[in-house]
Amino acid sequence: MIKMLVCDFDGTLHGGPSHGVDQFTDYVSEQAELQFVIATGRTLPSIRNGLTDNNYPQPHTIISDVGTQIYHDHDLTPDVLWRRKLQSTWCKSTIHTALNKIPFLGECNAKHQGDYKLTFEGKLDKKQYALIKDVLLQHVIDADLTYSHDWFLDITPKGINKAAAIAHLMQKHDLSAEEICVAGDSANDTTMLTMSGINSILVANHYQEVAHLSKLDNVYTSTATHAQGVLEGLKYWQDCYNNEER
Repeated sequence: MIKMLVCDFDGTLHGGPSHGVDQFTDYVSEQAELQFVIATGRTLPSIRNGLTDNNYPQPHTIISDVGTQIYHDHDLTPDVLWRRKLQSTWCKSTIHTALNKIPFLGECNAKHQGDYKLTFEGKLDKKQYALIKDVLLQHVIDADLTYSHDWFLDITPKGINKAAAIAHLMQKHDLSAEEICVAGDSANDTTMLTMSGINSILVANHYQEVAHLSKLDNVYTSTATHAQGVLEGLKYWQDCYNNEER
């Protein structure tokens, strides 16, 4: 049985027709044992606002800021253990200092920043991306870089991403990989889409940057877009799980 559905928001659930969201929400609401989780690059205020745009299900947990923040239940209680894990490995001011002389680094819009995430906006080519990584290494800064949507560069603590946050939830709720389904559309979803044993969904409107993931055995590529694509993929993996149980 699929016991947890983890969905990216923008481009995965958000952005499609309202009737598709209604179909998705109706179905998820009927699954009494299914925990619905949002995993997004947005900050908490931004995703809370985004969830009011349509008839989305109320999530049991929100993973925000590309996996660097976790909030539980309807009152969105911060996961203290997760925060403690990050506090010892992160110094935002050091990263700013290391990168402040890079002329092509994009805008650092305040509304996209998190306690454990730096986000820059702007187009980067492969050489520019590699140079940013080199500069961080030269300053002995151990961090992860994720460039997605051909626009957003997220810098986060090393090894902290959507997949790491999901692994934390798996341990918290005593869930196996086979009991979890994840859905996404872009590069910042790659870590969770490629988790070992996880049932993954790539919606039809996915970015070219993740198109290669369709070749993986654990990735189902939907024929439908957005929420309808997530619903299609969820039903596919539920059917697979049920057939294996027979």
